[in-house]
Amino acid sequence: MLAKKDFRQVFTGLITVAVVVFYILIFVGCNSTSPGLPGLYVVKLANNQTNASVHIGLFSLCAGIENSTVANSNLTCAGTFSSVVSNGNSTNGSVSTTTKYYLPGTTSVAAAALQPLLALADGIQSGSTGPGGVLSIIYIPLLLSALCFASAGGSLIAFRVFSRAAAAKSYDDGADEKVFRHERNSWNAAIMMTTGAVMAAVAAAIATTVAVRALLFAGTDLPGSDTSSKSTTAIDVSGGTSVQVLEWLIVAFVMLWHPILEPFWRKLY
Repeated sequence: MLAKKDFRQVFTGLITVAVVVFYILIFVGCNSTSPGLPGLYVVKLANNQTNASVHIGLFSLCAGIENSTVANSNLTCAGTFSSVVSNGNSTNGSVSTTTKYYLPGTTSVAAAALQPLLALADGIQSGSTGPGGVLSIIYIPLLLSALCFASAGGSLIAFRVFSRAAAAKSYDDGADEKVFRHERNSWNAAIMMTTGAVMAAVAAAIATTVAVRALLFAGTDLPGSDTSSKSTTAIDVSGGTSVQVLEWLIVAFVMLWHPILEPFWRKLY
């Protein structure tokens, strides 16, 4: 049977591991066709008439003509996708140009049904150079939250080191006052960084909801979309439930982690 001290360490450790896994899953969503990853998208663009679908993650995307009976099937996923500009016929002295997009991570030109979806995804994801536009309001607070949480963990490690050093010292020994000061500062830093992680995680979760709803509100007025829902160029937008759930789980777990630091961690040392 675990001692009380060991149980506290295990409990805080499990919460920490869970939060780290949640962050990783959000950041690597749509990076490959590994089971589950294509479903970790922020926004999904689709045309129900052709079954063309594009899943947009923070850094990656998946695209393909899905099987109507199997979710997330026939998709190609990668961290980048490219396009080529081709010249058309000359009219009145001007040359028309057409941009064609490749399937993510390949040199194969995507199907015609995917072209308007990939064009819109390119704008949402800032040309595959990283989160931009719509995604930047999600990525920035989420990254800040992850950095704050990592900093809080580092501060706790520092607190543990200084606590052990302080255990052999006495406040009456003026020469060792620095050790106690470092212990106090590292603890305060852990609390401050945890608070920052909570605030940034809440901001990221709210930003995701707002961004998705804004795209849903835009509806068929999105660039490249036809006004008819039955058109082969109509774009249907939906939010990624899995990513939003993971973001709110991060909020819940970090908020739980925050109040237990004092009774579950500080009192251990």
